[in-house]
Amino acid sequence: MKKQFYKLILCFVAIALMGCEDDDELTNVEVGLPQNVEVDFRLTQDNSGLVTLTPTAEGASAFTVDFGDGSEPVVDIKQGESIDHIYEEGNFQVEVTAFNVKGESTSVTQELVVSFLPPENLEVTITKDPTDPLKITVEAQADNAAGFEVLFGDETEGEEPTPMMIDEVLEHTYQDVGTFTVTVTALSGGAATTSISEDVEIFDPLLFPIDFESSTVDYTFFNFGGGEGNGAPVIDNPDPSGINDSPKVASYTKPSGSEVWAGTSTTLNEPIDFSTTTTVAMDVWSPAAGTPILFKVENSEDNTLFSEIEVNTTAANQWETLEFTLPNIDQSVDYDVIAIFFNFNTSGTGETYFFDNLRTTQPFEINFPLDFEGNPIAYPFSDFGDAQTSVIANPDQSGENMSAQVASTLRPQGAPNFAGTFIDLENPVDFSVSTQISLKVWSPVPNTTVTLKFEEIGNSSNSVEQSTTTTLDSAWETVTIDFSSFGSSLTVFNRMVVFFNLGQDGAGNQYFFDDVNYGSFNVQDFEGAEPTFTVFGNIDPTEVVANPNPTGVNTTAQTAKLTKTAGSEVWAGTFFELSEPLDLDSFSKISVKTHAPITGAVVKLKIESQLGDNGGTTHEVDITNTVANNWEELVYDFSAAPPADYVRIVIFFDFGNAGDGSEYFFDEIKLVN
Repeated sequence: MKKQFYKLILCFVAIALMGCEDDDELTNVEVGLPQNVEVDFRLTQDNSGLVTLTPTAEGASAFTVDFGDGSEPVVDIKQGESIDHIYEEGNFQVEVTAFNVKGESTSVTQELVVSFLPPENLEVTITKDPTDPLKITVEAQADNAAGFEVLFGDETEGEEPTPMMIDEVLEHTYQDVGTFTVTVTALSGGAATTSISEDVEIFDPLLFPIDFESSTVDYTFFNFGGGEGNGAPVIDNPDPSGINDSPKVASYTKPSGSEVWAGTSTTLNEPIDFSTTTTVAMDVWSPAAGTPILFKVENSEDNTLFSEIEVNTTAANQWETLEFTLPNIDQSVDYDVIAIFFNFNTSGTGETYFFDNLRTTQPFEINFPLDFEGNPIAYPFSDFGDAQTSVIANPDQSGENMSAQVASTLRPQGAPNFAGTFIDLENPVDFSVSTQISLKVWSPVPNTTVTLKFEEIGNSSNSVEQSTTTTLDSAWETVTIDFSSFGSSLTVFNRMVVFFNLGQDGAGNQYFFDDVNYGSFNVQDFEGAEPTFTVFGNIDPTEVVANPNPTGVNTTAQTAKLTKTAGSEVWAGTFFELSEPLDLDSFSKISVKTHAPITGAVVKLKIESQLGDNGGTTHEVDITNTVANNWEELVYDFSAAPPADYVRIVIFFDFGNAGDGSEYFFDEIKLVN
């Protein structure tokens, strides 16, 4: 307020002076020197060195600021204005000169201390190159860091640090094997630094997968039972065709007269990772089909800890992939030795085998439907928020779910409200099959919110999410979650995330889920263009009519009507053709809503391929109805239908009895699970 008062007085004085024609000087005006000259410093806390300076004074109309770092001063700064300046770290004498309206000045000097914060939360990632064991990459991140310096530890003295920018990835290739200390120093832009040192071991490792292509890996195999000095040399692929056209492969010759258990073996530098699968795949070229090949893994320190399985070749003189699902793998054991026995239990004749591309593999693809059968570790769930998920034996084989294995998720007491789990799929969810996803759920309490979220791997922002609510407690029920509202945004989603009671902290409850699959696919609802019906057995034409009883399970506007004419054949019925074959790979059942005047009538549903009974493939299922004069949903299980392109749907009402003029209605034909 005082400054504003002074400004007001000066304004009046200036006006008075301008009104005097005979005196245009200010020598007679009493104006004091600026008083209480100060400068306010505001230093940003991001180690950028940015300082905001705001000079103030009483009786001042303008300022000059000398930053004290050798840079040019800034002049004519108005009262109330601020200026920004970037400093290096250090102590600076900042001089502020305040001027009154007569140009008289008062100067003060204030000390400015610019001290950068030390970098915090330094995280260093050192990655070995998968193809060159002598090469590593280094990357780092830290709060308040202006950059980094890296020492790779392979120079005995005088090593100059290598600069590394924010988000930069450095590559370094060592000239020899050994253990080296890599030191990463985070720089603040000033004197403050933070460092982390990590030892990195450089050697020529033999690791899974093995493809025999690297020139820096020692692929030495040792033979036993004969031909000990020969090993399994790496050679040019003698038959680069079919499933294996890679340049290099391993060759093993079983010497004539060798032991029946003769074979070849090697020790890996790291144990095989069996955490998500116990199946090993290997490409094999054998001179004869039906050759037994025993594959064995064991612990290098205790050869009594092992697992082995025998698989026969199926082809001669060509490459094929054999899969060895190893039994009784103990996850606590390091299996770092592999042994291969060609033509096991038969003495050698000097024949040669080739092998290549040893790797772990899933015995089946993780795709819909997810039924969690087979080896539990084949389902690699990733938990978050303290959730604990695994595949276990079905704890309640009853009701809707009699399967042997299910997925279990525990949300511990006090777990974060976002606790859940996800699993990655081999192929994206195909929402063109159905925008509804069904799953069987067992919850210890009713009204549990079940949330499914689908994401694109590597781009979690591309996702869709929907929820539903259970109705039962301590019993299996099938819930269906509808994603149709997302329309065209249902694109490449290959990660499935599951939440129970999302938004609520964990209460120590354990939930089970199973049989995740597409919910349904609408085959025909008779609301659009009418299909072309063909009747047989001397009945009247099938027609699409208004729903005669739009209540209960079917309130749609239109339905199909079949009149089983009096005296018609016991096998009378109707059929229509589909534009696309029924997708019985994604769905195993067909549901039909029916309306009959009687109960106890056999309603037969039959599907046919292109030729039908004339040399084609057919499959039919019978269900006896239980409701008269009202709608009911009949679900036909076609899981036993032989593979074929089924393009015809045939329906029979009161099959086995001659027609009596009764009217039957059917509607809402869907593929379901």
